[in-house]
Order: sequence, then structure tokens, then C-alpha cells
Amino acid sequence: MSEIISISLSFLIFCIFLYAPLNINRSKIFNFGSTYQIGVANLIINLNFLVLISLLPFKLGSYLSFYFTALILISIFNLFKKTEIFKFNKLILSLFFVLFFIISLDIASKLDLGWDAKWFWYIKSLYFFQNYDFSHLSHYEFNSFHPHFGSYLWAFFRELSLSKIEYSGRIFYAFLYLSSLFFLIDKFKENKIQNFIIIFLLLLITYKYKLFSGLQEILIFSILIIISKLIYEFINQKKNTYLLFIILCMNLILWIKAEGIAYFMIILIALNLIKNFTFEKRLLLITSSLVLILFKTLIYNHFQISLNDQPYFIEYILNLDFQTIIFKLKNIIIYGTFYSLKNIIFFIIPIIFLINYKILFKDEFNKIIFIIFTLNIGFIVCAYMFREMEVVYSLRTTMDRIIFTSSGLYIFYFINFLRSKNYLKKYIS
Repeated sequence: MSEIISISLSFLIFCIFLYAPLNINRSKIFNFGSTYQIGVANLIINLNFLVLISLLPFKLGSYLSFYFTALILISIFNLFKKTEIFKFNKLILSLFFVLFFIISLDIASKLDLGWDAKWFWYIKSLYFFQNYDFSHLSHYEFNSFHPHFGSYLWAFFRELSLSKIEYSGRIFYAFLYLSSLFFLIDKFKENKIQNFIIIFLLLLITYKYKLFSGLQEILIFSILIIISKLIYEFINQKKNTYLLFIILCMNLILWIKAEGIAYFMIILIALNLIKNFTFEKRLLLITSSLVLILFKTLIYNHFQISLNDQPYFIEYILNLDFQTIIFKLKNIIIYGTFYSLKNIIFFIIPIIFLINYKILFKDEFNKIIFIIFTLNIGFIVCAYMFREMEVVYSLRTTMDRIIFTSSGLYIFYFINFLRSKNYLKKYIS
């Protein structure tokens, strides 16, 4: 019973991060088109605030209650500005809660942390939970290999919960994951049954407890889902708002995992290849990207944290011989194919490209997703080719997670394809 109450209260706490600071009762604020878009925008804003706060020399317990109280007060102010207090669709919100509750119970009942979580992520979360600040992470041996933000969220929401149990921070990962999936169907409002089918289909394809065992891939995966839809909206509406929130999402992935910089650069390159991308927008994107990278570099330098503690070295790359290259490439193809076949989204995307070959470079969104996929493949090949580590072991232990993380970029494209071809309408009345 206590777990049921704790999970339910956690859901209410997490929802506060959807209701503030932007007013969800004003769907036109920031030129967003729907209430749920405003909710996700609030979530992105709050997560970026937390990135900044996590870097400050303050103990978690000293400011957490003030921050949350401020959000509650803003939420109450926003909600009561209109008589429609609960602007979110009640049916959608109810389904959201039920799914969150089920996933959270699964997380609470297993409590088995992944290998990386046990040795890296959970330990770093304990630093914050035990009221150490970011500066203390420089004393942790593996800190520079793994950015801190996912661990910080783990500690933040654990401290914010009533139970203070370990998993109470980790279930926020489930909340972000579901928020990204529901963000996808917000585009399609005409058929609620289809939307519910889409949600259950995506859960069937993407949900595994392993992903919520303290591993950080699920965070980047969820943010990449949001980015992909924001790119679609930006291409079609050309509003600076969408570009702004893409940039904010790009900032988040920089602070979650080391490979976040790769996804950051992939998105940056792809956006610059959008047709009729104005000089002002291009300047905003490039300048903002440089500022974000420079900011992280300065922070790392200030706290004497290395930016390159991954096993990539110029000397090793320059001395790669032909035989080693062929051996690595062969294994990359073998394991890449194997894990792609196990990931439905990643496997089906090239097939969709073939089906859409006539419009692949005529439709702007198709083109950008194709560019992103091509750059993504290039990143995966280079990541293993130039890594000074036994390649087979590296592929067997990490390739499945990289492919899963990357697949977040293509889920909206996949759903949009099904919609455009009326496949869902054909089989679902």
C-alpha cells in the first residue's frame, strides 16, 4: 500500500513540472499549438534549470524545497487564471497515469540495477543525495567518463519523494519516457483509438525493465524523440520557438552521456541542411551550439575534469593498419546488423526510405531524417573503428544500447509514415 501511495504522489509531483513556468491554459504562448506541447516545453525548461542548478555549490537539500514550492505557486497561479483548471485531456492524462503506475510498479518490484548503474550512475547520484555538490564529483575516479545530469535527476527526485527510496528517483525516467511517447501522438488528434493503439505499440516495441535499471540511455532516447517531432514542427511551421526548444534539448543530452556530443553534432549538421534555413535562424543555432559546448568545456576545466577520458587517441587512429580496419569493419557490420534486426524501429527505417525513395529528397522532413540516419550510421562506425578497445567485447556490451538510443530519432518518422499511408486507418476503425 505504501508503494502505491508513494508512486501516485510521485506522479503528481512530476506533473508539476508540466504545469510551470509557462501557462498551459494559453496554448498560443510561445506560438505552440497545443496544451501538451506547452507541458513538454515546461518539462524541457525545468530540466535545463536543473542542469544549471546542479553545477552550483549548493547542497541538494538546501534548495530543492524552494524550487519545488516556486513551481507549485506558479502552477496554482497559472491554473486559476482560467476556470478550466485541468486543461490536459482527462482521458489522455488518465491513460498516462495508468501506464506510469504500471511501469513504476515494475521498477519498484525488481530493483535490479544495470552494471553501469551499479558502478557509475548510482554512485554519482549518492553524491548529490548525500548533499555533496558538483565539485565533489572531481574526486570520483570515473566521473569524467560519464556526465552527471542523469545521476543528478535520480538524486533530485529521490530527495523530492516522500519515501526517499532509491527507485523513487529512478521512476522519473519512466515519466520522461512516457512524456515523449505522448508528445508524439499530440500531432494526431482526429482518432483517439488510433492514438491509444500507437502508444501501446510503442510500449511493446521499446519498453524493457533493463532500460530503467539506472542506465542513462532511456533519458537520451526520450529527449531524441522530442527533438525529432520538434524538427518536424520547425520544418513545417518555421517558428523560432521550435528551434529554441530543439537547442534546449540538445543542451540536455550534452550533460547525460559522453555520446551526447555525437547526437548534438548530428542534429546540428542536419538542421543546417534544411532548405530555406534563414541566416538569422542559422546564426541562432550555430551561436547557441558554440555557447553550450564552450560552457561545458569551461565548467569541466574549472573543476579539473577531463573532456577526453574515453579511449580515443590521435596516435592510435593514425597508426591503424589495413588489417585492423578490415577486422573491425567486419565485426561492426555483423554486430550492427544483428542488433538492428532486434530493434524494430532501427531495422524498418531503411525500408521506409526505400518505399519513400521518390519523395526522399523532395519532402524536407524525409530528407532531414535520411541525413540524420546516414550521419548516425557514420557515428556508430567511427565510434568502434577509432576506439582503442577490443572491438568484439565493445560491440557485444554496448552496440544494442547505442542502436536503441539512436532509434529515438526515428520513432516519430515511423508513426508519421504509418499515418501517411493510412496503414493504421486501414486496420483500425
